[in-house]
Amino acid sequence: MQRCRGFSLLEMLVVLLIVGLFSALGVASLDAGQAPMHQALAQLANEARTQAAVARHSGQLLGLRWNGRQPEFVRWQPGRGQPSWQVQSSRTTPWPAGLQPDWPVSAAPQVMFTPSGLARPVSLTWRWAEGRQRWQWRADNTLQIATQP
Repeated sequence: MQRCRGFSLLEMLVVLLIVGLFSALGVASLDAGQAPMHQALAQLANEARTQAAVARHSGQLLGLRWNGRQPEFVRWQPGRGQPSWQVQSSRTTPWPAGLQPDWPVSAAPQVMFTPSGLARPVSLTWRWAEGRQRWQWRADNTLQIATQP
């Protein structure tokens, strides 16, 4: 009886399954670095749209500024003494450390939401090690987002 040397179909399928599993894990680990950045920016964009709607319907001046560590939403307080921008409730999730805007730290907001819409059209770029995202606020209060490599 002659013995045939080679791999059985079952052995080949097991090897292909293991290779497929390792390549899927490799792709998932490569993409994991950008996931927190995209998630934080998506949440910030939703909060900004909400702030724009609140400003339109409540008649208040609201804004978005960078404090050096994270973005924050502010409200104009004309009250007693010196009128100023007051920080609204803080973010519930921590801001990713490597995610930075192209605008400086400032006491005044970069983006201002007014009852009549956006104070002026604004273009912002968010940068991190693996990419960047460009936000363009238009005069009609719409936000256009473009992700760039």
